[in-house]
Amino acid sequence: MVRKTNYSPFSPICLSPAIFSPGGKIRYGSFLLLLAIAALLAGPAISTATTDNDQKQQLETGINKYWINIRRLQQGIKLQQEEREQKLSQERDLLAELQNLDNHLQEHHEKLGVLQGRMTAQQDLIAVKEKELARIKSEKRIVQLHLQKRLSAYYRMGRIGIINVAFSAQTLPELLSFHDSFQSLIRYDQNLIETYRHSIDEIERVKEALTMEKTLLQGFITQEEEEKNQIDRTKLEKENLLTLIRTQKKLHDQAIKEMEEATTKLSIHLSKMEKQEQTLDQGFLLNRGKLSPPVSGTVITLFNQEKTNKLGITSKSKGIAIKAPDGTKVKAIFDGTILYSGYLRGYGNTIIVDHGYKYYSILSRMEKLLKNKDDQVKTGDILGLMGDTATLIDEGLSIEIRHESESLDPLQWLDKNKFTLETNEKKIPVTVE
Repeated sequence: MVRKTNYSPFSPICLSPAIFSPGGKIRYGSFLLLLAIAALLAGPAISTATTDNDQKQQLETGINKYWINIRRLQQGIKLQQEEREQKLSQERDLLAELQNLDNHLQEHHEKLGVLQGRMTAQQDLIAVKEKELARIKSEKRIVQLHLQKRLSAYYRMGRIGIINVAFSAQTLPELLSFHDSFQSLIRYDQNLIETYRHSIDEIERVKEALTMEKTLLQGFITQEEEEKNQIDRTKLEKENLLTLIRTQKKLHDQAIKEMEEATTKLSIHLSKMEKQEQTLDQGFLLNRGKLSPPVSGTVITLFNQEKTNKLGITSKSKGIAIKAPDGTKVKAIFDGTILYSGYLRGYGNTIIVDHGYKYYSILSRMEKLLKNKDDQVKTGDILGLMGDTATLIDEGLSIEIRHESESLDPLQWLDKNKFTLETNEKKIPVTVE
């Protein structure tokens, strides 16, 4: 992927070092480290741009898949967190309900204690009345026996009364007084029995009232026990539900933990792939010394060489110049985006290509330009044609390579095996230190 830089070189000043933003230079150690990272991440070095592009495309596809999976995991984590919060809210509600149920159970427990205390007291009262009733009935039976005996004696005395009068040593008044006393005893016994009967009736009524009250108390106790049992059943259901909710909350916590771990792992892999993609994006740097030349020909001007053009103007070269026949096709030395395509004073027809990471190639003195600004180009794409008109002032195709504001020696970047160097009118292979 070629990254664009935002500047528009529409004037000759743009070709000076000031056209690039200030920044540090790539040092040799950093360059080796970059190459080492690229070797670790990208595997075996890939020499052709087509293979790099294929690998980049595969990486982009993989990165997109990783991003999709990470977003899905993030959505899953969010959903699990929402579910967990819902379970947490349900847990809080259930704990509050259980607290209320415990309070109600305590109230019913206290009521049952009061009712059972009253029931015990009532049973004690009934027991007391039953004992009292038994005692009175026993006393009544004793009095009844005495009365029966007296009545029997009285009846016997009544049957033999004439004989007693005739043969008794007692006088008649004495006999009559005895008879009256006997009748008084009988009446006393009768009255006592009647008193006992009233007492028995009263105690039985009291006992009956106590028994009825006991029945009512038992009803209250039964009702309280039923309500308490219902609360116990409800509490058990709530406790079971609370256990289930806590289990579900733990499962959500575990799911969140596993998803977060998976997200971390995916992020690590994604970071590695992005670094690998970034390394591949720096293909211009990685192909240093192996870049395809724009034309096949002879190097007639070296980097930083003092030269004098046909107008007699002397300047120091910021790149190299390659001599090639008219009509030669000028090709892109690497993938990139055309930042400028047009005429520049002092340079002629010029194309500037952004190769990413602030690396640029500048090709000047072409007869005809075949690409426009913002066009995407691949290695070997035809950018223009050479011709005699373009080289009226300076000979050869001008090639500059820049990183930010620094001009670099193109011979250090281009494939040295595809050049010849013009020296003492002889052509010998260019050697690059």
